[in-house]
Amino acid sequence: MKVRRSVATVLAVLAASAFVFTCKFSFADEKRPKQGTLEFGAANKPDIKLSPQFESFRTVFADVAAAVIPTVVSVTSTKIDTVVYSDPFSQFFWNGPFEEFFGTPQRRQQPEKTPRERQEERRMNGFGSGVIVSKDGYVLTNYHVVGEADEIVVETADEREFEAEIVGVDSLSDVAVIKLKGSVKDLPVAYLGDSDALKPGDWVMAVGNPFNLSSTVTTGIVSAVGRYTGGITTYQNFIQTDAAINPGNSGGALVNIEGELIGINTMIYTRSGGYMGIGFAIPITMAKNIMEQLIYRGEVERGWLGVQIGDIDQSMKEAMGLKSKKGVLINDVFKGQPADKAGLKAGDVVLSIDGVRTGNANELKNTVASIMPGKKVPVEIVRDGKEKTLQVVLDRREEDAIAKMKNGGGEEESAGADEGGKVDVPEKVGFKVGTITAEIRKQLNLDGGVKGVVVLEVDPSSLAARKGVRKYDIVQKVKIKGREEVSVASVKDFRKALQSAKSGSPLMMYIQREGNSFYVAFKIE
Repeated sequence: MKVRRSVATVLAVLAASAFVFTCKFSFADEKRPKQGTLEFGAANKPDIKLSPQFESFRTVFADVAAAVIPTVVSVTSTKIDTVVYSDPFSQFFWNGPFEEFFGTPQRRQQPEKTPRERQEERRMNGFGSGVIVSKDGYVLTNYHVVGEADEIVVETADEREFEAEIVGVDSLSDVAVIKLKGSVKDLPVAYLGDSDALKPGDWVMAVGNPFNLSSTVTTGIVSAVGRYTGGITTYQNFIQTDAAINPGNSGGALVNIEGELIGINTMIYTRSGGYMGIGFAIPITMAKNIMEQLIYRGEVERGWLGVQIGDIDQSMKEAMGLKSKKGVLINDVFKGQPADKAGLKAGDVVLSIDGVRTGNANELKNTVASIMPGKKVPVEIVRDGKEKTLQVVLDRREEDAIAKMKNGGGEEESAGADEGGKVDVPEKVGFKVGTITAEIRKQLNLDGGVKGVVVLEVDPSSLAARKGVRKYDIVQKVKIKGREEVSVASVKDFRKALQSAKSGSPLMMYIQREGNSFYVAFKIE
């Protein structure tokens, strides 16, 4: 039986080989047509009539690309590190195993006791893009492309290569300016457009060097404007686009259908490391302001209002009796700062500043930052249901000073005089509070000036938990719709503030957590 199977297998293989041989060589040379005797493809183009509108549009992207590509450069940044390697055995053998016997007398008396070290230079390259914005050789790019570079090499679209130096960087907005060295004659320069005029749905084109592939062009539309991602930068007002942006596009150009530079590509949303249809660009209006400060001053000056802010949700809107969620809630006011001097208070809702409407906290932060320190600006607010306007003179934002303000200070107060320990609060709020004891102050690093009650336990299924109330939050104020805001210094105050509160009533609390103050709102259960 085994012999029959083997014979059958051999015959099958031979048959298959013969078939392949026959198929491969069955088209004899004498049957091949002579060169040029055949016609390939249809004689006529498809009979498709294009509308006049499309005829005028068909070369638009090619025309835009031809105008923009020369202004976009490839940026190679190099970080140089010196790595020190140590030979752990050299301390036993000094400069050699026979040095003790044959070395100089001085060497024999004082042998080297530390390991011999070897230094090696390590170079790490990064690739990105940039946009030429001046005939003098200034190039606009991202901080994360060149911010840590020791060497920068720029290659233009016409294959000229330049060394470049950093003029200035701003890590808070991810903007950087570099300048080409040497002769920079005949540089093409990008035309700076108006990013404030962009609308979702506008055509855009991204130009850069993704994966170090130079002069790559992709197209798409503006997906959204005014985006805040909570990502790598502090000041964000991103243009979101579905034009393909990949690693290496950073610092490149985002242009409109007229070839105007309206953004600097900076970030992508991705789970794979590549394109997923969501890219972000810094609006040119914002980038230009920062660029000019870096070139002319060497640093960026930003306005400082002196408040902690937050967005308004539906519960807050109902609790405060507001007509809309458009606006910014002031969570805290730093003493002695511009807002405090002008009379702004925690609980005020900012509608506009310097004539610019502020629909959310990110918009207010960016607007304040764009105003030069020392300028007097009107701030339109809502307080206790009434609109009013205050005049504020902005200071300059200083990061070190702000950090100290947030840390605060004050005298230590004695342990709470209330009931102490864990005290039940009506179940309708979904958590329990207690007195701030000396032990809790030490545990949470609270200064003596902090008053309120501490959250000791939160029901995970409660509305308060869903809105973000956590254990060890410090509740300092309570407001129920239709009533005035009440300060809370003890458990007794907290209980009193909640008396006769009806189920379903909007409740807003002023909370301090880890040095930050903010409002949380939810409905009483």
